[in-house]
Amino acid sequence: MNVDKYGEVVNGEKTYKKIADFLKKDGSFLIGWTDEKFTHYDILFSYNCDGMGVFQRGIKISDLFVSIISVGSFGFKVDTEKSIGYVGEKLFYGKTDISVEKITQLINGIIKNLNRE
Repeated sequence: MNVDKYGEVVNGEKTYKKIADFLKKDGSFLIGWTDEKFTHYDILFSYNCDGMGVFQRGIKISDLFVSIISVGSFGFKVDTEKSIGYVGEKLFYGKTDISVEKITQLINGIIKNLNRE
């Protein structure tokens, strides 16, 4: 996993692959992440979860669920890369800044690795 000098998870190929590998095997993974500027988030990822009922907002149990603790949560389809605007809308009430850009890179890197067999 890619980490900074404080032990916080940062973006990078090792991070994307390790999270995707854990999600494929265990279904969920929690990280303490930084954008390497000023922001730290605790982020819970969940994939291939079980569920029951009718879900709103177009989410499905096959989505990659991203929960940024005390901020927002959403289920992202793993078919294509996501744009910064889309991630900002779904997780940050429309905000787009360097932190949202880096989280978008994180999500897209994980999606890419989830689709590798």
